[in-house]
Amino acid sequence: MLTSYSSILVLFIIISLGYFLSKKGIFTKQVGTALSFFVINFALPLEIFLRITRDFTKQRLLLLFKDSFFPVLTISLVFVIGYLIAHLLKIAKHQIGAFTLCFSSPSAAFIGLPIILGLYGDKGLPYALLAYIVTSVSTWTIGVMLLNHDSNLTSSKHNAFDIKRTVKELCSPPIIAFLIASMFIYFNIPIPSIATSLFGYIGETTSTLAMLYIGTTIYETGIKNLTFSKETVGILIGRFVVSPLVVILLATFFHLPQIAGAVYLIQFSIPVSNTVAILAGEKQIDVSFTDASLTYSLFAYLLAFPILMKLVSIFF
Repeated sequence: MLTSYSSILVLFIIISLGYFLSKKGIFTKQVGTALSFFVINFALPLEIFLRITRDFTKQRLLLLFKDSFFPVLTISLVFVIGYLIAHLLKIAKHQIGAFTLCFSSPSAAFIGLPIILGLYGDKGLPYALLAYIVTSVSTWTIGVMLLNHDSNLTSSKHNAFDIKRTVKELCSPPIIAFLIASMFIYFNIPIPSIATSLFGYIGETTSTLAMLYIGTTIYETGIKNLTFSKETVGILIGRFVVSPLVVILLATFFHLPQIAGAVYLIQFSIPVSNTVAILAGEKQIDVSFTDASLTYSLFAYLLAFPILMKLVSIFF
């Protein structure tokens, strides 16, 4: 437990460093954008490609795809519960979509994957990737439609579902890296040693740069400007109460392997995805509670993580 918590604490120290450097003006908003671009387009894809091709066999890969029903079922249930709780809390009609998306969407790439790699290494990566792919698909399909509905209620401009952008976002570099790595394994294609070495150097920067980016994001949001509302409370309940309970119940019912259950519990119970706040801002929705939920969920995770790890030890 102490070792696991130390891994998370190290990540939060790096986040604090990113915040401090932003406060000092060394990291600007442009630097944060550059960090995000590099992690998503280079570091994370190469890390995924290298680990998958190094530690997977064709048989293990095929079994992994067969297990994809679990994260799909999990995110679907959390979405439905979030939508119901939005009505139970009497969330404003023009905020129900954003609330539901924050409630159900974990930051699977920037926070989830580095944490899973730190806790479980290569054994946990495939399940973490499945969770990441499923949450990405749900955000850019159901999530975008919900946000469009919110925006249409507050604006005279109608926001139609953008199929081209959705396809583009679903074909993100990390997902493409996973698919290409799967092809290399399936067709038994060798990888040159120089490529392995290069990918290793770049991929190892993933966790550090991702945490620095989150630190800059928190600073740009502005802690003093955050409001703690019923929407924020509901979203924190979704992230750290509803999501882990759904995973535990489903994993117990389907007799999921211990490593899979542990990874899904951690991966689906992490802070709110920064993608939600970005999309809400683009669609000119009231983003005060989405930004607040993102930041508060990061701080709450320090308290929630030991409890989550205790649940892992009990059930998995």
